[in-house]
Amino acid sequence: MHKFDFVVVGAGSAGCTVASRLSENGKYQVALLEAGGSHNNPLISIPFNFAFTVPKGPHNWSFETVPQEGLNGRRGYQPRVASVKVV
Repeated sequence: MHKFDFVVVGAGSAGCTVASRLSENGKYQVALLEAGGSHNNPLISIPFNFAFTVPKGPHNWSFETVPQEGLNGRRGYQPRVASVKVV
């Protein structure tokens, strides 16, 4: 079993930056966790293809906001692609 000094949850821009900064001097062992499946699908690995995952699809979590007062009670659509690249 591996032991880590830090566990960073979420490999978005902030999570990747934090994990990189913590691990760059070699002093700490850092685990970076991200939800989702394999990144090998062309819909994920080729940037242009992201458009094909919106608005619905097996790789899009299709989140919505709570009703927004500024949108007359409508919900905002927040597409999020679920993928992970293990290195």
